[in-house]
Amino acid sequence: MKAKKMMSSFIAASLIISGLYAGNTSIDETQLGMRSADLYTEDTAKPDGTNYHTEAPGTSKKIPRAYTNAPPMIPHEIDSLGEIDKNNNACLGCHMPEVAPSVGATSIPKSHFTNFRPAVEDDADDNFKSESNDVIIKKDLHGQLWQGRYNCTQCHAPQTQGKLRVESSFKPDYTDKKGQKHKNHSYLIDELDIGVKVGNGL
Repeated sequence: MKAKKMMSSFIAASLIISGLYAGNTSIDETQLGMRSADLYTEDTAKPDGTNYHTEAPGTSKKIPRAYTNAPPMIPHEIDSLGEIDKNNNACLGCHMPEVAPSVGATSIPKSHFTNFRPAVEDDADDNFKSESNDVIIKKDLHGQLWQGRYNCTQCHAPQTQGKLRVESSFKPDYTDKKGQKHKNHSYLIDELDIGVKVGNGL
């Protein structure tokens, strides 16, 4: 009996939907998508493009982090700063900890002055052997930027101001009071191993 009722409901719904489609023939396929473009080709589909911040460094407003310890977005233009390599990095001119407070920039956190990579060497069988397999390595470089972090735009990116087809309703959600209090600061170095079980093959 229950199966018959379900089947009847399914048939009724199918008939209603079929009737709606049959009775409305004025919808063009270009009206089905958000772009109002031909669905069979990309030749006429043009992206809206990007519109990055053009404010000069030091004149822009900081963008709140998306989550605790998230790499902050770059709120100013970077085209004029040139290419970044390990020997030439214009970002350091404002973001080094000894300079950042005086120019209102976000200071590079302690994690960027720490080497997390264990030293490795070959054993007698030519296998890699690390100096530690069961603890997180944290070598303080005493103010020297770790070269594993020199490529700033690998994690930090400028924010485009392009018009979204669907506006985002995302709001940062910080899981603890400390994260909410320090939403524009990083404290990753102090809590790197929270929730992580190290050793025993994990």
